[in-house]
Amino acid sequence: MNDRHPEIEDLLVRRATEGLSGAEADRLQALLDKHGYADTDDYELAAAAAANALALNASRDTEDAPEHLKDKLLADADRFFGDNTVVELPQRRRIFDPGWAVAAMLAFALLVTALVDPGEELVSPADARTELLADASTETIPWAQPDDPRYAQVTGDVVWNDDRQEGYLRLAGMPVNDPTRSQYQLWVVDPDRDANPVDGGVFDIPAGTSEVIVPITAKLAVDDPVAFAITREQPGGVVVSAGPLLVVASAG
Repeated sequence: MNDRHPEIEDLLVRRATEGLSGAEADRLQALLDKHGYADTDDYELAAAAAANALALNASRDTEDAPEHLKDKLLADADRFFGDNTVVELPQRRRIFDPGWAVAAMLAFALLVTALVDPGEELVSPADARTELLADASTETIPWAQPDDPRYAQVTGDVVWNDDRQEGYLRLAGMPVNDPTRSQYQLWVVDPDRDANPVDGGVFDIPAGTSEVIVPITAKLAVDDPVAFAITREQPGGVVVSAGPLLVVASAG
């Protein structure tokens, strides 16, 4: 992949680690098709290898690990690292060395930073936003003055590019949330697509942060959205929000 696409990377990692809903899977496929990217199971292989290695590493004595787990780890290692890597080991049990868990996690971390080109550097949301703003077709929409006095100090904007289906929230002065109790959720209003707003992903505001840049992870493709709104929901978000809308940015 020559051009980075944070939303595609996010969906691929989430598919590998926690699975996607039907709508999210459709969104991923639509983005891959739109940008001409080939799907890959590298994320799934790395996640499986890392998860299995960590499961074995959790045992005080890896030699006592269940045989079926050892067999599964060996199979995943064969697929991820290549058959020769495992076959040429003098003793099969060497693959269960605790250090292998670190190697598997490192491999997974490296895959997270790039889909195809391992030499690509991870781009921060702030840098990605700056790059998106350089595109003349990107729209910048400021947050309106919130009605809720608890959010009256919130400032920032939304940048969105229809052609690239990419955007970012910039938020300053947003109240901190406890992610074990509630999370902020973004909604993208596109009445031409659906009567209900499109889920734009959940996010948190950590303590001690003056400003955050949040990638928009719309679960469905949107075209010329008319507004972006933030609600506060249960951890993990909801499918349909009952409101209220805490912060809103309206286009046009």
